[in-house]
Amino acid sequence: MSENAAYITNRRLKFSNRGVTLIEMMVAVLVLSIGLLGIAGLQAATSKYKVNTWVRASSATLVSDLSERIRVNPDVAGSSFATNGVDAISEYKIDANWSTLQSDTLSISKNCETTACTASERAAFDLVIWRQRVRESMPQGAALLSGDRKNGLNVTMLWLDKERVDSDGNPLPPSICSDAGTETGMAQQSCCPKGKSLPDGVRCLSFSFIP
Repeated sequence: MSENAAYITNRRLKFSNRGVTLIEMMVAVLVLSIGLLGIAGLQAATSKYKVNTWVRASSATLVSDLSERIRVNPDVAGSSFATNGVDAISEYKIDANWSTLQSDTLSISKNCETTACTASERAAFDLVIWRQRVRESMPQGAALLSGDRKNGLNVTMLWLDKERVDSDGNPLPPSICSDAGTETGMAQQSCCPKGKSLPDGVRCLSFSFIP
């Protein structure tokens, strides 16, 4: 091969190799971008489940708080096993639909922490303070309370879960308990009571305890 031919060949190789580094960098950036997108998606999913986990943990703490309040003031929580033939109605009761629960101002009529209260006034105070904590601890948090200390008290925690959506992003309706009450396990614990006009996206969690 002549010197001219060798020179031309070397020049061609030199120019043809100039773009290799740029292509490699572009591929590397593409791979890195895909990896970062995956990490971002993972963080979003983690945040979603973190909120639900946090709400469930808060529910357990709130129910424990309520049970302790009733144990301190049991005389207005309904009849006990020691009073045969007497069926007193518990004053620890919350029974309203969703809109009423959300619009309630939860104002304190008498502060039993600074003023002496009767058992009934203490029950009213306990419920207002407790419901305030529910509202502060959960997204649009609310609660229902029924039963008495003889048969046990039933608490249903309610909150709005913005992640409870279908594949199109539309909120899913709440899971309503059946009339027959045939649910078991988690289905029983997470179904919502009927007749409370619950909007789509609401989740429920039920607890029972005997004070």
